[in-house]
Amino acid sequence: MPMILLSKGAEILLVQFHEKKGDRVGAQVGDRLPESAFTEAAAESPGVDFDGATQALLEGNLIRQEDGNFILTQEGYDYLYKRTGHRMGEG
Repeated sequence: MPMILLSKGAEILLVQFHEKKGDRVGAQVGDRLPESAFTEAAAESPGVDFDGATQALLEGNLIRQEDGNFILTQEGYDYLYKRTGHRMGEG
C-alpha cells in the first residue's frame, strides 16, 4: 500500500472523526460526520490552509461523501490508527 501524504489541513479534518463533539472517542470505519463538522474545524484553525483538504481526503479514499455526510473508510481508519501515512513536509 502506498504511503498517503496529507497536508496539515487535511489531517485536522480527518481527526474530526476521532474527536467527535470535542471528546476523543475514537473512530470506527463507517462513522459519519456532517459536512458542517469540517467547516467548523476549519474555522477553529486560523492560519492553517484547508484549500483542497477535503478533496485530498476524498481522492485518497480516506473518506467518502454521501447525503451531506462524510464517512470514514478503512483507509482513513488505517491512517488515523495504524500510521500508514504522514503529513506532507514531515517524514
